[in-house]
Amino acid sequence: EGAGKRSSLAGTMASINSWLTSSHKTRWLLGDQELEKRRAACYEKSLGEIERYKPESASTSAADNPVAVSLEEQKQLLSYYEKTLSKICSLFRMPRKILAISIVYLKRFYLKFTVLDHEPWRIMVTCVYLACKVENAYLAAEELAKGVQQDARVVEKIVLGSEMTLLQGLDFDLVVHTPYASLRGFLYELENRCQFEGWDPDRAETLSSALRKRANNSLDALLFSDAPLTFSPGILAYAALQVAAKKMEGEDKQMVESFFDHCRSKAGNTEKLAEFVKKVHKLGAV
Repeated sequence: EGAGKRSSLAGTMASINSWLTSSHKTRWLLGDQELEKRRAACYEKSLGEIERYKPESASTSAADNPVAVSLEEQKQLLSYYEKTLSKICSLFRMPRKILAISIVYLKRFYLKFTVLDHEPWRIMVTCVYLACKVENAYLAAEELAKGVQQDARVVEKIVLGSEMTLLQGLDFDLVVHTPYASLRGFLYELENRCQFEGWDPDRAETLSSALRKRANNSLDALLFSDAPLTFSPGILAYAALQVAAKKMEGEDKQMVESFFDHCRSKAGNTEKLAEFVKKVHKLGAV
């Protein structure tokens, strides 16, 4: 068990180190205003393309043309497909990491295109297919077809036909750092701190497990917001851990608060950290 934890920590540390120079950090971490700016620009571009090729008698306004969905309607539609994607991953009991990568792929793609350009059902299915390939958890189109209740030949044609479109929409940036690895790192450090303070290893593990379950639930909820596009995995994990700690009592609460103080001291700019965490909590409605 100890060897397994050390191996897991090694993987977590490698993930953290690679984050610093990753395309995720340098190209796909955006502010709120930048997100809205990109979405609006894509939307206007799509309407412009429709205007360019429409018959002279047609209209491109959202009021006059049902094809021209509004930005708000697109947001609702993509939210629906994110939830559908989650159900597919749950059906196949995929790891949280594959779910997170799939959703982030979908979010990134629709920062470059709109639902007027590419039908979201096709892109959603292809996101799952690609995420499984990236994580070496290959899922055959025949199996995926069962999850979406479609003919296997149809699904295979869709994913193979849409894969290059998706890759181009992602600028071939397939690396996604999920907050689950950061959460494992925080909890490993918390367990070590507990034992340093004289806690029994089993007691430290019990505390860690309780926090992990609650924090994972918070991270799952944050996937369906803009949080994965606007905050680093470490910030998301820290914010989720704070939510998980709210129900702690007695010595458990004291230990966790002491650990948070330790984390804040390492962060340096505590005011900025608090501001980020507050924003994350609002996005996750926690």
